[in-house]
Amino acid sequence: MTESLSSPDARIPPGDGGPDCDYCGNRRYVLDAQGSLKPCPQCGVAQTWKVRAVDAYSSRNGAALTQTFFNFKTVFHGKEDEFLRDCLDSAEQFANEPDHRWLVLWGRRGNGKTHLCAAVANHLVNAGVAALFITMPDLLAALRQAMDLQTNTEQESYSGRLRTFKSAPILILDDLGAEGNSDWSDAVLFEVLDYRYRNRLPTMIVTNCALEAFDPRIASRMQDTAVSMVIEDNAPDFRQRPLEERDRATVHTDRE
Repeated sequence: MTESLSSPDARIPPGDGGPDCDYCGNRRYVLDAQGSLKPCPQCGVAQTWKVRAVDAYSSRNGAALTQTFFNFKTVFHGKEDEFLRDCLDSAEQFANEPDHRWLVLWGRRGNGKTHLCAAVANHLVNAGVAALFITMPDLLAALRQAMDLQTNTEQESYSGRLRTFKSAPILILDDLGAEGNSDWSDAVLFEVLDYRYRNRLPTMIVTNCALEAFDPRIASRMQDTAVSMVIEDNAPDFRQRPLEERDRATVHTDRE
C-alpha cells in the first residue's frame, strides 16, 4: 500500500534541488532528543540554507574572501611580532571552539584585525557553520535599509533584521566604534551585544578604540573574564612593512 503524503511519516519528493535523503525523508529537518527541530545531519540541506541566510548580510566580500589564517603575516621587519602571533592564535582557537565564547581584539589601525575576522568567517562558512562577519557601519546601514523597506514596501521588518544580527549562531563584528556615536547606534549596539551576552552566543569583536571608550555597560560585557578573552593588538601598521613582507605569505610550519 502506498503511504499517503498527508501522513507525518510519509516520504516527500526532494523539490528543493537537494539530494534524496532517507534519513529525514527529504524534510531537511529532524527532531533531536529534546524534541526540537534541527537541520538534518545527513543531507545538510537545511544547514546550507541557514549558512546562506546569515551570510546574505555579510561584509565577507572582495579581498576578504581570500583572507585565511595561513596567509596572515606575523613578521614585521624580519622578526616575528608577538602581538600578531597572539592575535592569530586566539582567532584560530575561537574559530575551532567558538561555543559560548567571546573574543575581543582591540588596537591601532592597519595591523591585521580585519584580516583575522575574515579568516575566522571563511573557516567557519567553509566548514558549513552559519557565521556572520559584518562591520558595525554595515550593520547599521542594513538596519536603515530595513526601515526604508518597511516604510516603502513593507517587504522586511526592522525588528526581523535586527533579530538576525542578535541571534546569528556566530557573530563576527568588525570596526566597532567606527560608526560614530548617536543615541540610536548606541542603543542598537547595546541591544545586540546584551542579547548575545545573556544567551552566551559566540561573538568576535574587533575595534580600534580602547574598551573604556564605550558605554560602561558594553565595556563591562566585553571584559567579563567568565565569557570573553580580550587581546590587545599593538602591532605596527601593516602598510609600513617592507613590500617583500607584504607580498609573501608567512608559512606557519606548525600548522601544516
